Amino acid sequence: MESDEWREILRECIVYGLLFKAVARDANTLDMVELKMTYRPILDAISVWAERRHHDYRRQFGRIGGKIRSQETRDGFLYVVLVTFRGVQHENVYNVEILRAECQDRLNNFLRTEADRA
Repeated sequence: MESDEWREILRECIVYGLLFKAVARDANTLDMVELKMTYRPILDAISVWAERRHHDYRRQFGRIGGKIRSQETRDGFLYVVLVTFRGVQHENVYNVEILRAECQDRLNNFLRTEADRA
């Protein structure tokens, strides 16, 4: 394994974790609004897909010797993740806006793929 490959696996785990939580939160918000159509099944499908990807990456991270210890947002701008990788503790700091953009990118790719299947 390349020296920083574990960081990419961790990043994907974080992005998909944030994505499935955001979609679930957005679905709950939509439930409070009266709409002409129900979008809940679509949002549920996206949430399930993102949650599966998150768990796949989390298992992969664990298999290579990693464990996520904590995750928190600081100052609304930074997302700090404390991990242990092969016995060494690491603090990974991400920009919240960049993570949000990556979530949107994964969502757009999913929607494009599903639209192509239809």
